[in-house]
Amino acid sequence: MKGAFGALHWTPAVFWASTLTEYMFAIEGFNEANGGGSKKEEGPTDDDMADLLARYG
Repeated sequence: MKGAFGALHWTPAVFWASTLTEYMFAIEGFNEANGGGSKKEEGPTDDDMADLLARYG
C-alpha cells in the first residue's frame, strides 16, 4: 500500500478497486519510468547447483 499511496499517488478508492495484477503493473511501470527498471536475478546454473549439493548435500 505504501507504493500505491506514496509513489503512485493513488487514492484509497483507486487502490482498493484495483487488482493485484494492475497494482504490480503500475509499480513496474513506475520503476521503469524512473530509472529503476525490473531487475530479475537469474537462478543458479546447473553447475552451481551441483557444487552446492556436493558441499552441503
